[in-house]
Amino acid sequence: MKKVLLGAVGLSAVLASCTGVGVAYEPVTITAINSFTSDYYRVVTDPTTGQPRNEYVICSDRPTTVYMDVSWNGPLSRLDARFEGANSGEATTKTTGTFPADISGRDTFTYQFAAGAAPLSVSKGSALGAQKLKGQAIIVNPVNKGTTYVTVWGYNPNGLKSNEYDAPGGIPVVTCG
Repeated sequence: MKKVLLGAVGLSAVLASCTGVGVAYEPVTITAINSFTSDYYRVVTDPTTGQPRNEYVICSDRPTTVYMDVSWNGPLSRLDARFEGANSGEATTKTTGTFPADISGRDTFTYQFAAGAAPLSVSKGSALGAQKLKGQAIIVNPVNKGTTYVTVWGYNPNGLKSNEYDAPGGIPVVTCG
């Protein structure tokens, strides 16, 4: 009987010591921002083709939702994005918050801007990469206020930070009126 009790106490001690053991996840690497869309867009002339195309914007005078299609390698459990005005240096960091490890390698992340909250520069820029139309997008004839540039990075489930990935081009910030 004492041996059984001693064995149970020993097993309990072994199990208790295992609770501090964590899983070591591989690093995560951000590989691309595939596209950017928002609630609003304006029609511009494509300089390469001369054809009209939609350019998604952040409205400075109303709440705007930004959608970014991002690709990565490894287990992603949080994605942060820094929106920064090139000339002003003003920056806002937005986060998705932590979620279960995602190894799918691609997803769309959503960031919200209140009216007047997007940092901007005084120079003009073009929209990010390949554009895709969201059903809720609204056409606007805006007044250009500047450009916001985007850098994204992620974290694996252990909190190890990935590389920082700078999006090509910038997001126009406009008064949508």
